[in-house]
Amino acid sequence: MSNDQVFREQARVLDADLSGSATTAGADALLTEILLLERTPVPAPAARRSRRGPAPSRLLLGLAASVALAGALVVGPSLFRESGQVYASQAVTIDRDGDEYNFYITDGDPDPGELRKAFDKVGLGNVKVELMPVSPRQRNPVDGWEDSDPDAKMTSTLSDCKVRVEGCLTAFSITADIKGPATLRLGRPARPGEKYDFPIDATVPGEALAGVRIGGLTVAEAERVVREHDLKVAYELRWPLHEGVGYKVEGPVPASRVDAGWKVAEADSYNDGVIILSVEPAEGTTPPPGY
Repeated sequence: MSNDQVFREQARVLDADLSGSATTAGADALLTEILLLERTPVPAPAARRSRRGPAPSRLLLGLAASVALAGALVVGPSLFRESGQVYASQAVTIDRDGDEYNFYITDGDPDPGELRKAFDKVGLGNVKVELMPVSPRQRNPVDGWEDSDPDAKMTSTLSDCKVRVEGCLTAFSITADIKGPATLRLGRPARPGEKYDFPIDATVPGEALAGVRIGGLTVAEAERVVREHDLKVAYELRWPLHEGVGYKVEGPVPASRVDAGWKVAEADSYNDGVIILSVEPAEGTTPPPGY
């Protein structure tokens, strides 16, 4: 499985969705569902391919706080308790809290060498740190985790890390005693013209279809709009989950499987000249096995 598939399979989330909901029954049920997601290993960088569209499936849950990409990532409403600071630099502050280290990132485009130094300082030399390009317009931090130790975990917080460390942009905890190699991936702003490793809404300011209305159009109408902007089209299908909570995404799918009259929910971009139309099949359409 490529990094595309791993990245696109996990939850995309907005802090605004969580306002006042962290302790509700719905939030608790969602957290349980997140924790039950099957872990998917991330292939080595050498196995990466050119990203021309979304991966075979993606689960969008609608209530969470950070963007999960891979591995044993756990999302919780209140991550950080009282703990003792063990390291601080311009880019990162680290606290020790029991059997975990809490990380507070304060630089949106940190120097990889400075991050390496911080991890080595607290004995996490077996954790490889990678920075991946994401849109400078991403509203939420993007991070990912891969490990070979079944007892290790990386936990992303839903709380405002600025309460803990001034200028904090994103925060997470990592098991202190990790056995075997692990990889942490953190999003950084993409350079001009650089392809993203994680998609963004193509209609937000600064992106390929900035200010264009796509949601609610038919597939035929959306295709025409995209091609008027000299961009290519790819497709994914949204299949609703049980009880109407969230949906699972199948993609990429060929144009032959997409009805021109179906509605488009949104358009995503990797900044590679391709717009991915997320399409909602008409009611009564039979999904493929597994969806």
